[in-house]
Amino acid sequence: MKKILFGCIVLFASFGSAFSEQEKVLIVSGFAKVAIPAELVEIRIGVETESKTAEEAHEKTSAKTDSLVKYLKKQSLLSLQTEAIRLQTIYEYPKSGARQIKGYVASNTILIRAKVESAGKLIDESIQNGANQIIGIRLQATDTNLEKASQEALQLAAKDARKKADIILSALGLKFKEFVEIRADFQEISEPLPVIDGFQTMSGKSATPIEAGNLFREAKILLKVSY
Repeated sequence: MKKILFGCIVLFASFGSAFSEQEKVLIVSGFAKVAIPAELVEIRIGVETESKTAEEAHEKTSAKTDSLVKYLKKQSLLSLQTEAIRLQTIYEYPKSGARQIKGYVASNTILIRAKVESAGKLIDESIQNGANQIIGIRLQATDTNLEKASQEALQLAAKDARKKADIILSALGLKFKEFVEIRADFQEISEPLPVIDGFQTMSGKSATPIEAGNLFREAKILLKVSY
């Protein structure tokens, strides 16, 4: 895993007549950012049709969704589930008179989870098998790598905070006594892939390229030390 250390020092020294020698505190923040390879992908795929009647819109969408699901069940997916089923009325508004029903839109959304190297092929072939919407793509790391990165980021952030505290105290001719308080936090950072409106693919062409890149686990440690 690629290690990236960065940070700015946030420090406050509590001086004043109200504090005894033992109550003087230095507050330091430590930061770390660890890169993790994106190996998994979540893709939201949709089927949407429009018809004059609600029944016809629903039947058309169901038929296309059935074809799509049959294809997806034959693929090496990590998971497959229906996420949403919608039926909406389309209205038109004449210049005079009340609104009128123009038709109905029925849509189904399916969420699939797979290895990132198969993402382009799955997108292309899903469209060939009835899908007409690619709603979103989210890159993910494996649970094992996320756990390792979390631990590593926390360790690096703690070392970063302690190093800053030692540097500050040494520069001021002060001595470290003990840790008064320790706070830790970390989060996963990723950037979702853009979705192209009206996205289409053509059979016979190479698969849609998906560049996985890295995700990041970021940790922050807040140390309060007495001197």
